[in-house]
Amino acid sequence: MKSIDFTKPGGFPLTQDQLGYLQTAYTECLNALATTGGSGPFAISGCVVTKTLVSGTTFNYAVTAGWVYYAGNMIRVPAITLAGIDESINAAYMLITPTAAPLAFYNGSNPDVILDSSISLMAQTIGTPDDSTHFLLSELVSYGVSLGNNNRESTWSTIVVNTLPADGGVTGNIYYKKNFLTNTLQLRGFLSANNAQNFAASPLSLYPLMCTLPSGYWPANPSAFFMANKFFATQILDDTGIDYIRSVECSVNVGGQLLIRWIRPTASILGYSIEFNTIIPLD
Repeated sequence: MKSIDFTKPGGFPLTQDQLGYLQTAYTECLNALATTGGSGPFAISGCVVTKTLVSGTTFNYAVTAGWVYYAGNMIRVPAITLAGIDESINAAYMLITPTAAPLAFYNGSNPDVILDSSISLMAQTIGTPDDSTHFLLSELVSYGVSLGNNNRESTWSTIVVNTLPADGGVTGNIYYKKNFLTNTLQLRGFLSANNAQNFAASPLSLYPLMCTLPSGYWPANPSAFFMANKFFATQILDDTGIDYIRSVECSVNVGGQLLIRWIRPTASILGYSIEFNTIIPLD
């Protein structure tokens, strides 16, 4: 690593060249360290993404404060949000905006020499390619995790579910993370249907949409099916009064939509909860 010995007597000749040497000393090290996993985007710290369903295909996003490495730059991320993005049309992107502030020089000039970058969230048409100014939010992974690494994501990403009463009034959280070594998705969640009497009556088979996972977390085959178990020990009857609700069918389709075949309970039961923890092959 580059360094300068400031202990020698005689008056060190501090110049712009020497300051530039010191600046490259740490930028070179940061880039060498960060690029061991690729060019990014990497969440070096923080930057936990929460995705909340508003209705239909419309979602809100929130990203916690932290640091992102992308295209050779380390960028500080404040806590940022993006509301009301219709994912049938648009996708969430991180927008990088270079900033420059002036500094008064001894010759009276005021050049823009204080350089930095700010970052925000924006909606872009689905399929918009990444460039130096923006990248797809769903591509952001924890540092050390990339498609080329035999690794897995160390932290869970979260989607907050909040469906309309007509769709069961389902609330709760869905957590997901990817194993790049096995190309699988681990999916877990706890959901409560607060208006369960609004589900389709037996024997109709309807799968209300709970959420849509970001691209990169979608199975390649037509659909991945799994079961979610009813929560709590107390048993409740379905709306036919013949059988108990013990589990419900779930699926994730090739568009990343998580759908659950909720069962309407007997008329005396207004709502109930389910939980699941499953691993889905992505290829």
